[in-house]
Amino acid sequence: MFSTIKNIFSNKNKEIELKEKELALKEKELELKDREINLKKENFNFTAEIKKSKEKENVKKSEEIKKKPSGKVKKEYTLEQKKAYSLRMKEQKEKGKKFEEFVANHFKLDGYKTILNGIKRGKKDKGIDIVCTKDEELILIQCKNWKENSKYKIKHTHLKEFIGNCTVYVNDNNLLDKRIKLKFITSNYVIDDSAKKYLEENQILQYEIFDFK
Repeated sequence: MFSTIKNIFSNKNKEIELKEKELALKEKELELKDREINLKKENFNFTAEIKKSKEKENVKKSEEIKKKPSGKVKKEYTLEQKKAYSLRMKEQKEKGKKFEEFVANHFKLDGYKTILNGIKRGKKDKGIDIVCTKDEELILIQCKNWKENSKYKIKHTHLKEFIGNCTVYVNDNNLLDKRIKLKFITSNYVIDDSAKKYLEENQILQYEIFDFK
């Protein structure tokens, strides 16, 4: 009898424990659902903020575009102006060609074999107008036939670019075994202060003026 009563209480206790566990699980489920709802709310708010921010940014960009002045009106040139410009460019090209020939002849008289790279290759000369060779010596030259009072001046960037072009030329043609000289030759003194300083600091490049009338 006592054993039966004990079993009944034992079973009741187990039922109560199970119910308590079920309640605990339900509480956890509810807690997880609350967290999920809160996360969704936070995500929604975050997304809404991003959307608002993008909308503001788009409005700002749109206003900036409206404020920007319209593109410059392309200037129209008359047929006479176009012909005059074309003639001027042709004259400058011919002037530059004659100066390159003049400089090349100077080195020919000193026994160098010369290649008029600029005239021969045009824009593909890679900044090297004349190539001079004699025995194991190689001279790479760039020429500029600019007026002394010209608004154009040789800047340090022109000199740096020329040195870079010469380096590529020497490497591409496997000429490292030669005694190499680099010369920047003009018909007038047309270098600015930055170029003058660069020449003082970089003895690899020689600047010369050839009087050409």
